[in-house]
Amino acid sequence: MLKKIAAAVAVLAVSAGAAQAREFADIYTECGLGAMIAPNNGTVAAITNVTWDLGTTAISSNASSADTCNGGKKKVAALLINSYAQVETDLAKGEGEHLVALNVAACGADNGTFKTALRQEFAALVAQPGYAGQGRVEKAAALYDATAASVRAAQCAI
Repeated sequence: MLKKIAAAVAVLAVSAGAAQAREFADIYTECGLGAMIAPNNGTVAAITNVTWDLGTTAISSNASSADTCNGGKKKVAALLINSYAQVETDLAKGEGEHLVALNVAACGADNGTFKTALRQEFAALVAQPGYAGQGRVEKAAALYDATAASVRAAQCAI
């Protein structure tokens, strides 16, 4: 099993390309599902990324929105993975302590533009076919990407 994982990592390393500004090891520890599940443990994050989907989400999140998987994003990832149901409820209501916590974690302060943008992103996620059938980790990963888009829309930084 370990040889298969090592081979997969090697293949992904080659496919990631030399133009990648971020070190390959950082992608596996700071991006993707692994960073969401284990934001404070790089080893567990890397193992999770490799075993979950051979690191595809880590590489794609780095490629599509590299700013969302810097080390400072760990609070947002931890909040989403640990409190997804509560965040989802607060987003649907448009208020609540988990939405405020997410707002502060993502923007450093209460930001109405962020909340509005995130609620729009969330509405689009919920409207997608198959959303209801997704697991908590899949939903949290999608909301993490939506949070990154909302941070950009609100022009705030973690």
